[in-house]
Amino acid sequence: MTVVAAHRRRRIRALVGVAAVIGLLGTPAAGADDRVLAASDASLIGQKLMVAMSGTTPSSGLLSRIGRGQIGGVILFGSNVTTPAALAGLSAKLQAAAAAGGQPPLLISTDQEGGAVKRVPWAPPAIAPPDMGAHGGASIARSQGRATGRALACAGVNSDLAPVADVPTSASSFMVQQGRTWSFSAAATASLSDAFTTGLEEGGTVPAMKHFPGIGYATQDTDTHVVTISATRTQLAPGLVPYSTAIGHGVPMIMLSNATYAAYDSASAAGWSKAISVDLLRTTLGFTGVSITDSLSGTAAARGVSATSLAIKAAQAGTDMILLTGSEASSASTYAGLVAAAAAGTIPLATLEASSARILALKAALPATPLDTAGPVAHGPASTLSAPGTLGTTTVPVRTAWSATDSCGIAIYALRRQQDGGRWATLALATLGTSSIVQSLTAGSVYRYAARATDNAGHTGTWSAGRRVEPLVRQQNGGVVAFSTGWRTASSARYSGGSAAYAAVPGASASYRFTGTSVAWVTGIGPTRGSAQVWVDGVKRATVSTHATTTSLRRLAFATSWPTQGTHTIRIVVVGTPGHPRVDVDAFVRLFAP
Repeated sequence: MTVVAAHRRRRIRALVGVAAVIGLLGTPAAGADDRVLAASDASLIGQKLMVAMSGTTPSSGLLSRIGRGQIGGVILFGSNVTTPAALAGLSAKLQAAAAAGGQPPLLISTDQEGGAVKRVPWAPPAIAPPDMGAHGGASIARSQGRATGRALACAGVNSDLAPVADVPTSASSFMVQQGRTWSFSAAATASLSDAFTTGLEEGGTVPAMKHFPGIGYATQDTDTHVVTISATRTQLAPGLVPYSTAIGHGVPMIMLSNATYAAYDSASAAGWSKAISVDLLRTTLGFTGVSITDSLSGTAAARGVSATSLAIKAAQAGTDMILLTGSEASSASTYAGLVAAAAAGTIPLATLEASSARILALKAALPATPLDTAGPVAHGPASTLSAPGTLGTTTVPVRTAWSATDSCGIAIYALRRQQDGGRWATLALATLGTSSIVQSLTAGSVYRYAARATDNAGHTGTWSAGRRVEPLVRQQNGGVVAFSTGWRTASSARYSGGSAAYAAVPGASASYRFTGTSVAWVTGIGPTRGSAQVWVDGVKRATVSTHATTTSLRRLAFATSWPTQGTHTIRIVVVGTPGHPRVDVDAFVRLFAP
């Protein structure tokens, strides 16, 4: 007996003991000693499994399985995610269980594609893939990927099951319908998905490009339907372009689809097809990283078979990791089924060892979770007049913006407001990451805003208040506006203060000298209105057209601001537009810092 054979015999004896304890095996199959695992190497099976968890706190059973090496990764869904602090704590608890058991670190994964598929609501990407494809470009995709990777890494999520690299062949593609594809062009998809992949890695998160070899032809969701793609290899070739591009750049993980491809393997879907997962992906395209199935739980239900049966087929085919999104009990059952299959010699030991080597190599190269112990530093909110906008009868539209800095990026902002020295009131924001609002503030009241932020590691900073601001309206007839010749007065309750000045003579001007931090010109727009130059402190700042198909009054047509309070002059000069030369000066608005 060779040394190798003796070692493998020790493995089978140990595994039989484990299997007997869990009631899975009796006597191993004859001759199986050369093909099975030892209890000490049971993680060859466990490391293959990426499983779902229930709730927002890991169960004792899940943690125990992690510690025993029966789980190699955990996928998190929206139902597992509540707050940045809770997510970071959850990730830490999962990793602590692996470390306590002497196991390799877990792959903690989620689906953070952007758009409709975004499990961590406060984290990037802020732009959906179709929008990046239509209006962005590779640089935007890369920066969005980098921000996504950093945010996830700071939360302890070290793997993103993204980007999608499917090239749709028509608008009927279910991936197009779900808003998850970059482009109908294979070249554009390759460029954008590869850029996003690079960005994720730069941010510290492992990407998993999906769904190999491409589901662009699929019109039904492969998670819930049995999909067979009958396209020829020539027709499927464009769908391989994104993968070959990313493989050339060292993409670390690729997810296999749940569709069947008649051109490669008419019997098995990609996730459990050796012709696709090994022959095409590795031999032909040269992929050396970790392959992972798409979720076997949904497709198993659609096929009327067990996830365990598909998991065994995937392991036999040489797919490295197996994604299970069913209950914790069902994934435990699949683990037991895989152990039994390995002990029976159904899954070749060499295949398991090859997968294990790739998985462990990936985990050995995982970036450390960024060390972040301090909350973000918020910068006091700054208010400016908002143009275009409409002046109310007693209110002024004011835009207030704020920001914060933190090495892990900002997950959530909070904002509160004080009026006339009263109690602070917390304001509702449109999204967790909203960093500006426009509000109608009462003229003559004094306001102050304060902001604070929470980073992606779950740390919350302190409140930071901006300066006090008082919006003030100065009517054109109050003696503070200096008019040249050529101006007339129009009266109407629709104007601010009941009247407005207007002129149609080229060169006619109106000047307002004030002290403040922001100023806006209030005018009317409509079919008879024309253009005017806006000069601020003797410098021409803009030529503004007040021409419009319908009339609208009390419009803020131009606004500007300064970082500190000072005395300035704004001057409006009529251009004399042919056919509609009229320009109105209804009022000026300023923000004063008391």
